[in-house]
Amino acid sequence: MSDKSITGTNHMGTVNDPDDISAMAGYLLMANEFDTKGIVVASTHRSEHKTSANQGEWTTNYFIPAYKDFVAEAGKKLKGFSPNISFQQSCIKETGERFKPEVTYSSLSNYASVYSLFALLQNEKDTLNVLCWGSLTEPAILVNYCIATNQTSLLKKVRFIAHWTNSPLHQGTPEHPEHVANCREDAAACAYMKEQAMKGIIQYYELGAIGQHGIVSGAPKGEEYYNQFKSSALGKIFAEGKYVQDCVDHSDAATYWVLLQKWGVSLSDIKPDGSNNAETEKLNEQKFKQWSSAIHDELLRRVRRSLSPSR
Repeated sequence: MSDKSITGTNHMGTVNDPDDISAMAGYLLMANEFDTKGIVVASTHRSEHKTSANQGEWTTNYFIPAYKDFVAEAGKKLKGFSPNISFQQSCIKETGERFKPEVTYSSLSNYASVYSLFALLQNEKDTLNVLCWGSLTEPAILVNYCIATNQTSLLKKVRFIAHWTNSPLHQGTPEHPEHVANCREDAAACAYMKEQAMKGIIQYYELGAIGQHGIVSGAPKGEEYYNQFKSSALGKIFAEGKYVQDCVDHSDAATYWVLLQKWGVSLSDIKPDGSNNAETEKLNEQKFKQWSSAIHDELLRRVRRSLSPSR
């Protein structure tokens, strides 16, 4: 995710696909369901980001005022919202570095955002869920470092939950499910993570394209519905982050809806070994499609709960 006012060459004319902006706004609307330890942004290899502004600062300025405004009212009715959610710019944003499988990562001194997750793993007793919305460079460096320094026990405390890093049905093929954008972004990192998951060293939940072809494809259609979100600043970001084909594209949101266990698909429907066969993907896609209207109505309910009586 990055500032969509930075022009680029993708299909939206932006550097990075702004669907992540809508997905992040949706996450913040649901944030009382989670204990958010930190969010890393602009984990990207785009050359434009070598000189772009600090994206951690941009994200903070873009989301946090809207989030605080939302929590000020919604927090009276829905308990558990953290007053402090922090964003950090990715350590690879300016370097564009990709994972080198032949390298042993024995130090994290040059990888601040990776180190921040490593430090959490050292101190946390509970399981940490790492939601992967794009490049797998940083997760791969973390895993390599833990293996290289004989700290694989820390990896037992983390679950990697990835959106669309393979799909036998969409973009990819049954023969080459890895031929999808999020895996190609850093193919070596993607292959490494899948290899370690197959070995049982890490837990890697591959969702495939169920967010795009389930939650998004099954969504309510039309501006009349989505204009209702614009009554709040955070809802407006959700509705306008990426609005295409008469609905909001927030496909990466599948990574957090599966954690909530009651919205069609949960982690128990997905193997932790990084695999994703066509039958499983299709079934979970259909489940999310059936639950999509309820998911969007829950987001809208929360927007309405953030409105003061005078509004």
